[in-house]
Amino acid sequence: MKGSLERKLDGLTDYYLVVCLFLSLFTMTWVGVGNIVVASLLGLLLCIVGLMQQFARVDMWAFAFLAGYQLMSMASSFAAHGNIVDGYASTQMVYLPIYLIMGCLSVKETKLLRRLCVLWTAMTAAAGCLQFVYSTVILGRAWRLSGFLGNPNAMGIFLVLGWIALLQCRRDPAEGKLEKYLPALEPILLAALALTLSIGSFLAMAAGIFVLFLLERKNTDWRGAFFYVCGLLSKASLGIGTGLLLYLAGARTDEPWICILPLLYIAALAVYWEKFEAFLKAYPVIPVGVSVMGILVAGGVVIVRPSSAATFVERLAMMRNGLSYIGVNPLLGVGPYQWRMLNLQDGDTYFNTWHIHNILIHVAVEMGLVAAAFLLAAAVRSLKKEKKAAQKAELAAFFFHNMIDTGFFYLGITSLLMLTACEPGIKGRKLSGSALRWLFGALAVIHIYDLIKWFFNG
Repeated sequence: MKGSLERKLDGLTDYYLVVCLFLSLFTMTWVGVGNIVVASLLGLLLCIVGLMQQFARVDMWAFAFLAGYQLMSMASSFAAHGNIVDGYASTQMVYLPIYLIMGCLSVKETKLLRRLCVLWTAMTAAAGCLQFVYSTVILGRAWRLSGFLGNPNAMGIFLVLGWIALLQCRRDPAEGKLEKYLPALEPILLAALALTLSIGSFLAMAAGIFVLFLLERKNTDWRGAFFYVCGLLSKASLGIGTGLLLYLAGARTDEPWICILPLLYIAALAVYWEKFEAFLKAYPVIPVGVSVMGILVAGGVVIVRPSSAATFVERLAMMRNGLSYIGVNPLLGVGPYQWRMLNLQDGDTYFNTWHIHNILIHVAVEMGLVAAAFLLAAAVRSLKKEKKAAQKAELAAFFFHNMIDTGFFYLGITSLLMLTACEPGIKGRKLSGSALRWLFGALAVIHIYDLIKWFFNG
């Protein structure tokens, strides 16, 4: 027994970088849009780990664009508040050490990290389903699923990214005990996604699937790509449809305990999911018919949440309001967290939210056009790099979602994307030990400053 425990501990030591990054994701999932203390302590710990590394391979263009965005964010904070802590950089600065440490991972470690991240999103989904049933049956209240992230729309895109990352894991197999459990995670992710009723997340998922179709078309032909996507849509329709039934049983019936039955069905799907996939492969015509039914499932989501159309119109009005402030200070913006105050005082509709539901517009308004340009350049660079199909699809889903929502500002969501869809080591530049230590050292100083400033001002 003692020997077995020692071997497991030795295994964790061998993969300590993976463990550090995974625990970072686990922590940031709970803090929403950010907590200065948590983000700074995490960033500082990652920098300490990074200082012990001998080398890393990093896409310096992507890193430079991301660092440029952070520098402009700090400059905007200083111009508006007189310090660099009262802004987004104090929490989002953690992305830079995450990116650098990912450049230290081997291919095997990268695969393991992606699987751990997918497992965590599935655990989040499972907990969300149980939370919904508990709230419905015991408390008598059926709400859209917010989960650990505290917001249905944030939870939705979190699950979409996890689902697409799962597709990548299954198409890129690796050794390990996790492999046999991967198929069972898919229906759980899809069912929980349905409980969020997040139309923006469903549209982002559709964008990701469309990218998968285009990339599959390059590798095969139209027929092969068509049947591949039909297979994806068939599984998505069954998983999301079952989740929708769970929601309807809890929210639209006089006997909410009935929602326990769809929950048990989701558990059965997890057990027999591979057999369902084998059935779809054996009879290629079936996925086509089920995909058509998926349109009905999508319509069902819209019917269950009729306010979605009004919400979309409101977001367009929010974007228009934001655009009117870009000319106030094109270089540094009006300052972090200032748009809401301006919106409260202008004659337009008061939207009662901190972030414009279009990330590029929001960044341009509050941090300036240069910061928005750096962020856009980082997005384009990440898409242009040679990546696997599912990674491009995951990036596309995330970028699409952020044109109509605010997922970028949730530390757990952006961290999940970085850990599952970004591989800095691919065609990256090798950084020597001294250069790497200088970078980690500089980032550590910033995190320490943020902590000290918060401590004396808190």
